[in-house]
Amino acid sequence: DAALSFTNTYTAPKPHHGVAVERADGSMLITLGDEKTRTGVAILDKDRKEIARNEQCPGVHGEGAAEGGAVLFGCEDGMLIVRGNDIVKTAAPTPGYARTGNVAATEAHAVVLGDYKVDKAAKPERPTRVSLIDTRTGAVKLVDLPASYSFRSLARGQFGEALVLGADGVLRVLDPNTGITIREVKVTAPWTEDANWQEPRPAVFTMGSTAYVTDPASKSIHAVDLGTGDKTATGTLTNAPNEISGPRS
Repeated sequence: DAALSFTNTYTAPKPHHGVAVERADGSMLITLGDEKTRTGVAILDKDRKEIARNEQCPGVHGEGAAEGGAVLFGCEDGMLIVRGNDIVKTAAPTPGYARTGNVAATEAHAVVLGDYKVDKAAKPERPTRVSLIDTRTGAVKLVDLPASYSFRSLARGQFGEALVLGADGVLRVLDPNTGITIREVKVTAPWTEDANWQEPRPAVFTMGSTAYVTDPASKSIHAVDLGTGDKTATGTLTNAPNEISGPRS
């Protein structure tokens, strides 16, 4: 095996469940927190000197890179949007606890698809609304859906379509600008999200014009043509699939 070499190393002040995103100019975005609390985001220059921070993001979780180099981070009461060296807080459109913790973004489009949870005590909450966040303006559109979904249900199509895999087994294709459902494709049987987040549940991943949907119950993976809505292929597996990934192009 070839030896691994490290070209750049950064050590956070305290360990926490978070992310570090290096940008093209060598600067870095880091989440702020410790083992118990996460509070926000900071920007470090290429020499790792802090140049900006925003700690108005309780429970910061989930990030996505959008058009124009914007990066969005989810909070329990809205989002933080980083543009250049500015970190802007966008409040959730509903009061109180309103968590966007998982997002699906594409660097070719300004609008980011996010989940939207409002019941902090639920274990788990099975949300029926998603958020569409415009990283240019901070505007947030909430979209009601006829079925709940899980944190592995969100994806984006090659033209920016917002994809949500419902617990009713239907893959919904939404227009990211209006929230209108463009297409519905029945892919799996209805399923229920397990309270243990590590247990397998259906997941969706896109590559080109195809969406791949895992089906742990039947130990299979389905391919869906996003242009036509046709389920074009199904492959069977020895074990139940859990996560899915692959090259984007």
